[in-house]
Amino acid sequence: MAEALAIREALINASTQHITHICLRTDSQVLARAITARRRPTELYGILSDIDSLTSSPSSPFTECSVVFIPRARNGPTDLLAKSCLANFIMGLRP
Repeated sequence: MAEALAIREALINASTQHITHICLRTDSQVLARAITARRRPTELYGILSDIDSLTSSPSSPFTECSVVFIPRARNGPTDLLAKSCLANFIMGLRP
């Protein structure tokens, strides 16, 4: 759930910065499949619908959007950064 929310926020942020090509990388194979196959688990339906609208609708700001699964073993530094940002957010600090 948290990673899906983070992807949605990243897409919103990228669209406000007029980014047109984006590659989403995740260590959640389930989430990558849910986004690319458009199969929506009930608990993520709303968030995945938002992601789909941001990336695939005719009004989407993105001309290219890909989703790539990265095994956790190869995602160490990124995972550490994400956890640090989450900890700062929880503590009320800004990155």
